[in-house]
Amino acid sequence: FMLFGDPFARDTYNTYTPNWENIAPAAVASIISLLANVCLIGGAKQYSKSIILFWIVWKFLLLVLFWVWYAYSQLKFHGYVDWSGRGMRQCYWCSLPEAEMVGFGGAITSLALFTLMLPVEMFHMKLKRQHRELTEYEMAPFEYNPRDYKY
Repeated sequence: FMLFGDPFARDTYNTYTPNWENIAPAAVASIISLLANVCLIGGAKQYSKSIILFWIVWKFLLLVLFWVWYAYSQLKFHGYVDWSGRGMRQCYWCSLPEAEMVGFGGAITSLALFTLMLPVEMFHMKLKRQHRELTEYEMAPFEYNPRDYKY
């Protein structure tokens, strides 16, 4: 609706109002994702493992939220969830021919996001290892100190 809402409203003679059940979670998720990506840049620059962990957790949570929204929309479309008496709308995109693409696109995007998260997760593990070496092994005996090991 944010991109195509005005033409859609014109086509329906201004009788269409946006479905905030779909728009609000997407808007909130996109704003938090933008802030998380900015935090990732700052966290990588500062070598902050907690900021990078926040980005990793948010991306996993974002994937879970997408698949919950997708499952909820499918349940509404097939009639398993019906709150139409309280003003809930039916799934608009589920009856379109492109509805199958939403599931396939979500699966491909999830796989791509998991793949693109690997370097960030490796960087986070490196920061955890460095932090562990600097804090836990400072007073360890010589033979147990990992700084002396060849990696």
